[in-house]
Amino acid sequence: MIDLLDNSLPLTLEIYAKLFKIHNYNKAPLIFLSDVFYWTLNEHPIIDILKNHLPIFNDYFVENFHSSLRYQTVESNSDKQIIQKAKIIDIERNDKGFKDAFVNTRNTNISKVKLISLEKKVSLFLLSLFDKIYHNIGRTKNNGNETFEFPSFNNRIVNVKVLPLAWSTSNPPAEDKFCDADNCNVTNSLSNIVLICGHSYHKECLSILNEKCKYCFNYLSRSIKTNITSLNKRFSKPLKDNEIPEITKDDDLDEDYEDENIEALLEQTEQDMDNQYEIQYNIWLNYNNV
Repeated sequence: MIDLLDNSLPLTLEIYAKLFKIHNYNKAPLIFLSDVFYWTLNEHPIIDILKNHLPIFNDYFVENFHSSLRYQTVESNSDKQIIQKAKIIDIERNDKGFKDAFVNTRNTNISKVKLISLEKKVSLFLLSLFDKIYHNIGRTKNNGNETFEFPSFNNRIVNVKVLPLAWSTSNPPAEDKFCDADNCNVTNSLSNIVLICGHSYHKECLSILNEKCKYCFNYLSRSIKTNITSLNKRFSKPLKDNEIPEITKDDDLDEDYEDENIEALLEQTEQDMDNQYEIQYNIWLNYNNV
């Protein structure tokens, strides 16, 4: 399991970045979903691992280690020095005996007085923020379809992409009523629900909608279809003059390749991944024996 999560999956998923390049990364989730549907259809055991350990399938572990490595290295360090530091960080985390013998631990205890002071500062900040929000209700300005201006945050202009999903749809949350459902006839407000997307409904109205926000569901459905169409075009798009695809080193590749050529490229990439995996696995085996 550890070997699967640490090595096999990252190497397998690397194909997405190589195939779609930076401006096509929004297609990568479609490929991952395709894998999930394939695993489900064929009852592959990895689908159970995915369902039971979904939080593990993220970049936190890599990003966390990378942050520690950046903090403990400088720009002038050589590649060997960085590698050595990475090994030391790994041993410090996983070898208690080494940590007790060579690592100077820091006292992270905070006095009760400092905690009380910190609590008061946070409380004052939140009270001040909520006071601004209360006195600026209804004053947020929509500067078009892409940006909003927030007076509660010193008139900061933010892109709609940082807001909850509801504001990206053609039906943003209503400002003059609570329930966003069409033809809502519920008169009381005892069953209000605000969804994570930002839309709000009465429980009765949400039940009629099969417990899902129809605005965001339709928005995501259209976006997925758009990306699928773009993905299919990406697969069949011929290369430009003198352009070499990132997933192959073949200089004689025909620009007018068809689907079978793409499958061949994917198979070659998978083989390259297998070779990389064997190399990395042997390196780590030797490292563990040191």
